[in-house]
Amino acid sequence: MFEELSALHARPALHSVVTTPALWTDTHISERMLAAHLDPQVDLSSYRAEYLEKVAAWIIARFDIRAGRRIADFGCGPGLYTTRFARTGARVTGLDLSARSLAHAESLAREEGLTIRHLRQDYLSYRDDERYDVIVMVMRDYCALTPDGRRALLGTVREHLDAGGRFVFDVDSASAFAGVREQVVHAPDLMDGFWSADAYFGFHHTYRYDAERVSLDTYEIIEAERHRTFFNWVRYFTPDELVGELNDAGFDEVDILGDLTGAPYDAAAPHFAAVASRRTASGGHPTPPSPPLET
Repeated sequence: MFEELSALHARPALHSVVTTPALWTDTHISERMLAAHLDPQVDLSSYRAEYLEKVAAWIIARFDIRAGRRIADFGCGPGLYTTRFARTGARVTGLDLSARSLAHAESLAREEGLTIRHLRQDYLSYRDDERYDVIVMVMRDYCALTPDGRRALLGTVREHLDAGGRFVFDVDSASAFAGVREQVVHAPDLMDGFWSADAYFGFHHTYRYDAERVSLDTYEIIEAERHRTFFNWVRYFTPDELVGELNDAGFDEVDILGDLTGAPYDAAAPHFAAVASRRTASGGHPTPPSPPLET
């Protein structure tokens, strides 16, 4: 038992395991994730309803989302943004791993008579012939990726943006890392049964990787017949670090904003946003200079 508990509490090597797809494909967990998405009062899988409306409105206004425009939502979940974008008449694509969330997104589109292309795809490996004027990724998904994952994502975005296209997303800030505390919590049916429909014991560990400014939350879920571990990595960025990654990936024009409503950047805030574009699109054609962002 001592050896088993010692292994349970051992610090994992940085980015040694990635379990993100399991959150969206497990039947029980994906149901609980969808419920969190649809709860307008919590910032868990989606932002609270009031802020979500402001984000959608700002993106629509700032990037001229309308009939004839093409926009993709990477990690679209249950269609909270794709539905709002499609109401403008734009051509909308949503990508997500969760069949359950995509089914909800499709039902929303049908109820409103909207045409939206929802794809069950991993945005790290997604490829098709469509090109977009705008690609958005909301709720700081970028920070949950490994360095290789971020490079893969940026390659996907770069390939699918048309001339003059923009990539719009938000990240966790370096200031938020100061609030991360290493800890361990143990409870029967940890998080009110979130991890399984069957009885289980749960161990939640939080680790800091100070040199890399990364946190890790692990969830050890021990049931009568199985033992699973879920990893949630978060990378916390300064604007210079984020701009550096984007420049290295071929995005030579980057604007840093305070959030996805166009607020000014605040170094003390837990999150900030970026708008990235390239002077050349995927086909190598010159991109006209981008107009300055208005906040």
